[in-house]
Amino acid sequence: MHSPDSSPSHHWSTLQLTEFCAVLTGSNDEADVLQLAAERASEALEAEIAAVVIDGEVRAHWGVTDEVAASEALLGIGSARSVQLPGLGEIHAFAARLGRGTRDFLLVGRLDVALAGPERQTVQAMAQLLSLILRNLRALTAERTLRVQEQVLLRDKEREAAERLRLLEEVRTRQRLLEQLLTIQRAVSARHPLAQVLDAVTSGAAELLNHRPVVLVLAETSAQGLTIVSGDDSRALPDHEAVLQVAGQAIATGSHTSADAIVDTPAGRMRLTAAPVSVGREIAGSLVAVLDDDAGTEQRELLVAFAQQAGLALTDARTVEAVTQAQHDPVTGLPNRTLFLERLREAMAERRDDIVLFIDLDRFKAVNDSLGHRAGDALLAAVSRRIGQSLRSTDMAARIGGDEFAVLLRDITLTGAVAVAEGLIGSLRRPFRIASRDALIGASVGVAFRQSADDTAEDLLSNADVAMYIAKKHGASQAVVFEPQMLAETVARLDLVSDLQRALHQGDLRLHYQPLMDLRTLQPVGVEALMRWTCPRRGVVPPAEFIEIAEESDLIVDMGLWALREGVRQLARWRRDFPALRLNLNIAARQLLDRDFVSHVTDTLLIEGVPATALTLELTETAMIRDPERAGHQITRLKELGVKVALDDFGTGYSSLSYLRRFPVDELKIDRSFISAMNRSDEDLSVVRAVIDLADALRLQTVAEGIEDETQLATLRRLGCRLGQGYHLGRPLPPNEATNRLHAARPPQPAALPPRPR
Repeated sequence: MHSPDSSPSHHWSTLQLTEFCAVLTGSNDEADVLQLAAERASEALEAEIAAVVIDGEVRAHWGVTDEVAASEALLGIGSARSVQLPGLGEIHAFAARLGRGTRDFLLVGRLDVALAGPERQTVQAMAQLLSLILRNLRALTAERTLRVQEQVLLRDKEREAAERLRLLEEVRTRQRLLEQLLTIQRAVSARHPLAQVLDAVTSGAAELLNHRPVVLVLAETSAQGLTIVSGDDSRALPDHEAVLQVAGQAIATGSHTSADAIVDTPAGRMRLTAAPVSVGREIAGSLVAVLDDDAGTEQRELLVAFAQQAGLALTDARTVEAVTQAQHDPVTGLPNRTLFLERLREAMAERRDDIVLFIDLDRFKAVNDSLGHRAGDALLAAVSRRIGQSLRSTDMAARIGGDEFAVLLRDITLTGAVAVAEGLIGSLRRPFRIASRDALIGASVGVAFRQSADDTAEDLLSNADVAMYIAKKHGASQAVVFEPQMLAETVARLDLVSDLQRALHQGDLRLHYQPLMDLRTLQPVGVEALMRWTCPRRGVVPPAEFIEIAEESDLIVDMGLWALREGVRQLARWRRDFPALRLNLNIAARQLLDRDFVSHVTDTLLIEGVPATALTLELTETAMIRDPERAGHQITRLKELGVKVALDDFGTGYSSLSYLRRFPVDELKIDRSFISAMNRSDEDLSVVRAVIDLADALRLQTVAEGIEDETQLATLRRLGCRLGQGYHLGRPLPPNEATNRLHAARPPQPAALPPRPR
C-alpha cells in the first residue's frame, strides 16, 4: 500500500524506456500491444489499475475484475481525478492522451496515493511511446498488405538464391567454429590472461549463435553462490535471476539444461540454455546462452563446444586467484564493468551520497590507429594512473570497455563531483609520452547521481553514459550532469534505430543510381549505387542522418550486405544490354573489417554471374586507419578476385599519400568540396590539378565528384580528368528511370548496308 510519505518516485532510465519500447514493438498485433502497455504501466507505477482507451472504448485494462461494471467509470476518468470502481473503491487516476486532439488515452490509477508530478511525466512518456508504436504498427500493416502480391512473384527466385546462400553459410559457420576453437586453444597454450581467454569464449560463442547474449557463470569456492565472470551485459540479458537459476541447474546435474521459463528480450521470446563447464572432475560453472525458443541441435552443440573450451582454460589456470582476475581489466589492472557494477550495488545499498562519472576519451582511436595497439594499451594504462591520482582512497575507478572508464565517488556533493570531473578533463588533456612521442587526447565526462530510490546500479551507470553522450555532442572535453529530459533525445535515437532496423527487414530501403560519365564523350561508363530510405512514418530520411545512425548501431554491416546483393543483381540485368557497364558501391569501415566481407562479395558475384572487374568498391580513409593491417589484408584479397578499389573523398585526409603507397587502390575520387571551389580559388584549383597529375604518375584513374555546371566540366576536361559525376551530368535515379537514361544515352548505331546485287 502507498502512503504520502513513501510514494515511489519512478525514474525511467534509458534501459527501462528501451525495454518498454522493445516489449511493445515485439508484437505485430495491436490488441497485444495495448494489453502489454496496460500491464507495463501498472507494473512501472506500482498502480492497482491501468487501461488504454481508444475511440471512446476500453480496449485493454489491468487490475479490473468486473470489466462490464468498470467500463463506464473508466471512460469518465479522462476528466476526473478520482472515481469509484466496483470491487476496488476510490481510485486516484491520471490519464495521458495518445496525441493532441485525440479521444485516446493511457490511464493509470492507485488506491491510496495520487500520482506525483514525476510519475505523471512517466505516464505521459509512456503514452507518447505507445502512440508512436501504434501509428507505426498500423502503417506497417497497410504497407505489408500492398507488398504481398509483389513478394509472391519474387518468392520462387528468392527461395532458390536463399537455398544457395544457406548452404554456403552452413559451410562458413562450421569453418568459423573451427577457427574460433583453434584461436582459443592457442591462447590457452600461450598462457594469455584468463580474462582474455574467457572473453574470447563468450564472444566467440555469441558470434556463432547469431550474436545472442552468452555469459559464463562460475560457482564461488568460498560461498554457496554463483557469479557471472565473462560476457556480462545487463542491457542484453533479460533476467539475471533466471540466468543464474539455469546455470545452477546445469552445475547441479552436470548435464545440458534448458530453462523451464521463456524470457522476453528485445529480439522476442527466447529460451535460456546452459551447458556445464568442467574443471578436472568437478563441474565449476556453466555457459549460458539466450537462444531461440525452437533452437535446434546445432546451436546446442555449438554451446557445448565452447563450454568445453572454457573448461580447458579454467583447468589450465589452476588457481582461484587466476579466476578472480577475470573481473579485472588486464591492460590497466582496474576493475572491469562486472566488478564495478557489483561494488556500485553494494554502495547504493548503504544509501549514501554517491555519484558516478562516465569518462570517454577523445581522439584515442586516432592515436591507437596511428601508433599501433601496443601504444594504445600503454596509453590506456597511463590514463588509468592519472585517473587514480585524481581520486580519494574511498573512490573507485574501472575500465568499462574500449576507451571508456567509470568512477564511483563516495559521499560527495554534486558540486564536488563536477569539480572532480573538470579536474580529470584537465589532467587528461596534458600530453602523454607514448612510444617516444607526445600523444594528445582529451575526455568527455557524464555525471549522474541517484534521483530515485528505485534507481539501480545499471540505471546510474546508464544515466552517466547518456550525459557523456550529450557532452560529446556539445563538443569535446566537457562535463555534463544528467537530467531526466536528456532521455527524450535518447528515446528519439532509439526510435530511429528501431525504424531503420524494421526498414531493413521489411524491404523499405532502396538503391538509386547516379551515372559515372566519360568526360570526353559524356557517355556513361558506370553507375554509383546510393542508398535511400522512405519511412512510412517519417517520410524521406536524408542519407546523412540514417547512415550515421547505422554506423553507430552496427546495422551498417547488414545494410551494406543488402546493398551489395541488390546492386550487383541490378548490374547483372543492365549488363545484358550494356556489357561494359560497371558498378561503384560505397563500403563502410565496419563492412571492410568484417571477416566475412570478402566471402560475401565472392558469393554475390558468383550467384549473379557478374565478373569481379565490373565492381568497384569505394573506401574512405576512415575505413583504412581503423585497423590498417586488417584493411590491407582485406583489400589485397579483393584485388586478387579482380575487384577494383577506389579511395573516396581523396584530399580531405591528413595522410592520403601514405595510403597510396600502402594500399593497392585503382581509383581516386576528388572530393566535391575542391570541385565546387576550384574556379573561385587558386588553392583548390591547384589541389585538383595535383591530384590528377599524381594519379597519372601512379597510373590511377581519377573521378571528379559533384560536377554542378558547365564551367566545372570544362575545367576538368582541360586538366585531363577522365571521369566524373554530379547533378550537371545526371542525378541519382531509381532503377527503372536509370535504365531509361542508359538507353537514351546510347550512341546511335550505324545503319546497315543494303545487300549487294547479284
